[in-house]
Amino acid sequence: MKAVFWQGGKKFELGDVLKPKIGDNQVLIKVEAASICTSDFHYEDWDCKPPIIPGHEAAGTIAEIGNKVKNVQAGWKVTVDPVQRCGKCAMCVSGIGHLCMNTRHLGNSENPGAWAEYLAVDAANVHKVPENVSMIEAALTEPAAVCMESFERAKFQPGWDVLILGDGVFGFIHAMFAKIFGAKNIIVSGHYDERLERIAEKTDAITCNTHKENLSDIIDKVTGKIGVDLVIEATSSGAAPNIGIKALKPRGTLILFSYIWRPEILDVAIVNMNELNILGSCRSLNCFDKCLQLMAEKKLDMALLADIKVPLAKVNNAISELKKNKKNVFKAILIP
Repeated sequence: MKAVFWQGGKKFELGDVLKPKIGDNQVLIKVEAASICTSDFHYEDWDCKPPIIPGHEAAGTIAEIGNKVKNVQAGWKVTVDPVQRCGKCAMCVSGIGHLCMNTRHLGNSENPGAWAEYLAVDAANVHKVPENVSMIEAALTEPAAVCMESFERAKFQPGWDVLILGDGVFGFIHAMFAKIFGAKNIIVSGHYDERLERIAEKTDAITCNTHKENLSDIIDKVTGKIGVDLVIEATSSGAAPNIGIKALKPRGTLILFSYIWRPEILDVAIVNMNELNILGSCRSLNCFDKCLQLMAEKKLDMALLADIKVPLAKVNNAISELKKNKKNVFKAILIP
């Protein structure tokens, strides 16, 4: 079969590889759409060794099922949770298997990802796609699910004021959920007018280009200088957590969503004096089917993000466009 391989550095190449064999508890998926995530560009930061078939956001049709697979059928249209669990560790046993201590995440050296014609994955990790949800939408279920997790971690309440730091893919998705879940005011900060305009159009968010406007002034105006109930950090910026805690009302909640590569010292005095809540949110727990249902009900439109759709052979064109045209491109989808 054809697959894209990360060969080290910034090198991605289309090549040939044997179609994966499945275990007794796995399924083989004919991939119909696979998304490019910015984390796919960080293999060297994680000390990964090439070659690797990337890709952890995907959807397709089940082509084969393992001998012990039940409750899943060949021919189903499915999307994939890339976090394969062991089912035995303390995290799995305690009900938070998405934080499995022995996770086998798709798209690494031991677990080839979805930038390929076929994908082998544990049957427990597939989710049936409703008939009225497209494969492109379904391929974006994983980024939707991890964003929904932020609101579940925060125990979000309708009527809250929400600040989202970041105008990228995850900023956009978080803003969509804030609207769906009934936020009173949604503020999104970022650096690109074009992105902020698209987010505002679809979510009614109040936007702030921090290169031109003062975010604190906007927060004060919207909240009457009280502060917001919830801040979601979706930028990977080391400065974001301190910006977030200063924007919160007393006993407000900061969700640390994006991985911060160069963290800065946190002003813990503010956390202490205002009794703030700081929570991490990583991966998703029981959010895939909820997201698919929202898509089926046409409340969540993930197709809004799919700005580029190309065959596997054009992967480098898509990556180049994602990097060079950030202001206009949110997501690129590979069609095997």
